[in-house]
Amino acid sequence: MADIKIIAFDLDGTLLNTQKELTPTTREALASAAAKGIEIVPATGRIWDVIPECVRNLDFIHYAVTLNGAKIFDVKSSKVIAKFEIPPERALKMARVFDDIDGAIYDVVLNDKGYIRRDFYEVVPDFMYDIWQTRIVLDHRKPVDNFYEIIENSGGVQKFQIYTLDKELRLNLLKALPIVFPKSEFASSLPNNVEINDKTSNKGNGLKALTDYLNLKLENILAFGDGSNDVSMIKAAGVGVAMKNSYPELLEVADFVTDDCDHDGVAKGIQKFCF
Repeated sequence: MADIKIIAFDLDGTLLNTQKELTPTTREALASAAAKGIEIVPATGRIWDVIPECVRNLDFIHYAVTLNGAKIFDVKSSKVIAKFEIPPERALKMARVFDDIDGAIYDVVLNDKGYIRRDFYEVVPDFMYDIWQTRIVLDHRKPVDNFYEIIENSGGVQKFQIYTLDKELRLNLLKALPIVFPKSEFASSLPNNVEINDKTSNKGNGLKALTDYLNLKLENILAFGDGSNDVSMIKAAGVGVAMKNSYPELLEVADFVTDDCDHDGVAKGIQKFCF
C-alpha cells in the first residue's frame, strides 16, 4: 500500500457529482482518511470563497490549493504558503489580446476577487453551458469599467478565464495562445472554458509547494482529477487517479482510473489506496 499522507482532489467532475453535491459516501471516505492523519486538500481552479460550503465546512481540511495553484494557503489561519501570479505587464498584454477574440468573453481574478468588463457581464448567460456556471460568474465577478486599471494596479493576476460555447474556437485557443504567451499556462476544466495562469502556477507545482512546507514528498500524495488543468497534479502525485469521466489527456497520464463522479469514484479510490 502506498504511503499516502495527502489526498488532493479537483472539485467539479471529481469530488462533486454532476449536481455539484458531495455525497455521504464520499464525505465519509474523506473523514475516515482524515482520521488516519491524512491531510485532505482541495486542489481547484476556484477561489476559496466560491468552493461550495459542503466542502469549505469540512472541519478536517487544513490546506487548499486554489486558482490552479496560484495560491496555496492554510485555511484555518489564512497564512499564504506560496503564490504564483502573472505579472501586471504581461497580464495587460494578455487582456488586450483577449479583447479581440470574436465569440468569447473573459474575466480575471486578482487578490482573490473576480472582475469582468461591464459589457461582458451583460451577456454572461450567452457564454455559459449551464445555469450553475451562469450563477457562479454573475455572483462572483464584479462588472467594472476600468478593467485595465484594475489589472495594472493589482500587483499580479492569479487567473484569467475565457468562455466560449464554440468548441472549435476553444480548442484553437488552447493551441494558439501558448505560442503567443509562452510564459503562461493554458488548460480547460469545463466544456466552455480556457483557464490561464502563470507558467509556474499549476496544481502540480502547488502541491509541491505544500509538500515542501509540510516536509513531505510528492510520492506521499494521492490525487484525483478529471480535466486538463489536473494533468500536472496527476503526473506529480505518487498515485495519480483519473475519474472515468476524465478528459482523454488525463486518462493517458493517470496511474489508475476510478469510477465517475456520479458513482463515488473518489471514495472508491481512497478505499483502494488508503485502507
